[in-house]
Amino acid sequence: MRVVLSHESALRYWLTKTSDEALPSPSACQSLALASANMRDIKQAELPFGFSRGQSLHVLVGERSAVRNQRSLQVHRWCGAIPLGTFYELSGSNLVSSPEFTFVQMAARRPLCEVVEIGDYLCGLFAISDRGRGYAGQREALTTPDAIARFLDGMPGGYGVKQARRALACIVPRTASPKEVMLCSMLVLPRSEGGRGIRHVVANQEVKIPERLWEFAGTDSFYCDVYVPEARGDVEYDSEQYHTGRFRLDHTQKRRNILEVAGIKTMSATPGQLSTFDNFSSFLWMLNKRFGLRERRLTDAQFFARQDLFEYFADPHRMLF
Repeated sequence: MRVVLSHESALRYWLTKTSDEALPSPSACQSLALASANMRDIKQAELPFGFSRGQSLHVLVGERSAVRNQRSLQVHRWCGAIPLGTFYELSGSNLVSSPEFTFVQMAARRPLCEVVEIGDYLCGLFAISDRGRGYAGQREALTTPDAIARFLDGMPGGYGVKQARRALACIVPRTASPKEVMLCSMLVLPRSEGGRGIRHVVANQEVKIPERLWEFAGTDSFYCDVYVPEARGDVEYDSEQYHTGRFRLDHTQKRRNILEVAGIKTMSATPGQLSTFDNFSSFLWMLNKRFGLRERRLTDAQFFARQDLFEYFADPHRMLF
């Protein structure tokens, strides 16, 4: 028998992976026939983390398996297709849902904005803490939108696939922090969902700078935090942790000046501008003006959707798992 981690537990496993941890190998398993939800099997399994009533363990079983939830155990049943690459190997015969399958599982349980956020995290360049929030260091992306799309093609009609496809169009890969995820989501999501509705946004886009500035800049290119190609505009998140102090402020301003010379309009998103909905609304108005973007007046429903979306991302106590 084997234990198969899924849903929130699989998300916890993947999002807390740091750069110094080895990633598991893909499994050739395409069946849940041996998947167990027996507490004896679970306690004997060498799982990567513990579980409790406050943070349940989520496991996956096959169609005919008995599903009996307990306070510290959530059992899910999957009866759809299982394409190659659905699972990765853990210790012994135990498995964890792949990043792509985890995305599908969460898409079936969460609203669109949360599914987009989870996709950004899975395709992002950073890990979070075991508390389910907060920046915990850089790492390589766990998957890409293209890889997710190919996976979805292998399970047509699966539970959660329709919502996953809808969210996929709004995922911005290669974000480097939770605040960048917030900015990208607020810009990309449809107006009906509270977003700005910009169709194409790129995170950490490389931009070449004029050759005569290479020596001054110490490089031949910079990376823009949140880049809007249609406006040639860059939104930089200036955190208190990495953008304070005389040297860092000088570097930040020099970088901004060089980008402007290179024809890239720049905007700074500071913690204060993201602290309240009124402040963020003013920031978004300034961004539209600076980037030359037009936005129709919001309907009442769109206004309240934007307010709700902001409050969702601004909640300091919210956890992803």
